[in-house]
Amino acid sequence: MLPPELHPRTFRPYISASTSAPSLPTSFDGIYSPERNPNGGSSSSSLNSRSLRSSRFSPSAFVHNARIAVALVPCAAFLLDLGGTPVVATLTLGLMIAYILDSLNFKSGSFFAVWFSLIASQFAFFFSSSLFGTFNSIILGLSAVSVCSLANFLIGVWVSLQFKWIQIEYPTIVLALERLLFACCPIIASTVFTWATVSAVGMVNAAYYLMVFNCIFYWLFSVPRLSSFKLKQEVSYHGGRVPDENFILGQLESCVHTLNLLFFPLLFHIASHYSVIFVSAASICDLFLLFFIPFLFQLYASTRGGLWWVTKNEHQLQSIRVVNGAIALFVVVICLEVRVVFHSFGRYIQVPPPLNYLLVTITMLGGAAAAGAYALGMVSDAFSSLGFTASAVIVSSAGAIVVGFPVLFVPLPAVAGFYLARFFARKSISSYFAFVVLGSLMVIWFVM
Repeated sequence: MLPPELHPRTFRPYISASTSAPSLPTSFDGIYSPERNPNGGSSSSSLNSRSLRSSRFSPSAFVHNARIAVALVPCAAFLLDLGGTPVVATLTLGLMIAYILDSLNFKSGSFFAVWFSLIASQFAFFFSSSLFGTFNSIILGLSAVSVCSLANFLIGVWVSLQFKWIQIEYPTIVLALERLLFACCPIIASTVFTWATVSAVGMVNAAYYLMVFNCIFYWLFSVPRLSSFKLKQEVSYHGGRVPDENFILGQLESCVHTLNLLFFPLLFHIASHYSVIFVSAASICDLFLLFFIPFLFQLYASTRGGLWWVTKNEHQLQSIRVVNGAIALFVVVICLEVRVVFHSFGRYIQVPPPLNYLLVTITMLGGAAAAGAYALGMVSDAFSSLGFTASAVIVSSAGAIVVGFPVLFVPLPAVAGFYLARFFARKSISSYFAFVVLGSLMVIWFVM
């Protein structure tokens, strides 16, 4: 007779359910399911659905208030400055009413009072500001009004996330509001910040200001962040890796942020300087810099998960960083030499041409390559540390010769570069102090 394990199921009516073949999960969406809990047992379908809902949402405090404040508080101050007294008075009156309702424990009334205050202040802004007269263009005026309205709306969304009763009664809406806030803040905040900066210092380098603010807010919002309202216990069921569903932003928003980071400053520069973008080598270098500097920043952000939506294969990501980073780094260094070094600091270069071009390129390209390799974590073994140290020594020596340091004393900056590389490679405090002392001596010589 065959053993019971080999009998067909029709001939094994006495076998208990605990020894039957395990059922395979039918869902592969990456969301934690109670069936995968190693400590869980059988439960009814209603209990499973309730557990699924509880694993997706957990009412708690909004933990990203600091980064939202960095983006929206200056925007609010700028909008109040544009709107003037009518906006300030309207908003103050509305917030006082909201505070009174909140103190009376009328939470929903306080919530609607905040939103009515923001809406009323927006109408006051329309009638008190002179955006259309300032820009002398209907299209630019409408764009400015739209940006201000969106910033005001995002402030309202941020305030809404502070109400605990909304989290409890409308969990799906809270998740959507959090996602909307992170999706829109980088674009709107960088636009308003650039607008304020241009108003203060002028329009000449506006695209570079936008590029800087784009990089800052990309780092704050687009690098993957965990949601404040989703449970973190799912990590233990995914081998320690956080599921994608726990991230605030999805693939679409991450892709849009990347496109905004790479192309918006360049397109803004072309639109605002279209008549002079090809008049000189420096203006052409501006086009390359406005694309490749954010591109380098994007590659560095990928070490923190910035390209998680492209691929999760670490080997592929490292290949993307190394190959594309080398090309972008070369372009950026050459353009900086033309646009900045020889254009603005040519008087400090004490070496005659063509040797000056060679030494400056060795200094900048070698230093940038060493810094990039260290940032990407490629300085990890004895061979890479040796190459990193050699690069630091060569770069320090070439840079010293460029600024006119006496050839007889060139070993001094070479030793300083050696100790600097040793500090980064081995985290040696004594090497750091040696570099500081030698570097101070060279700075004193340069100043004197």
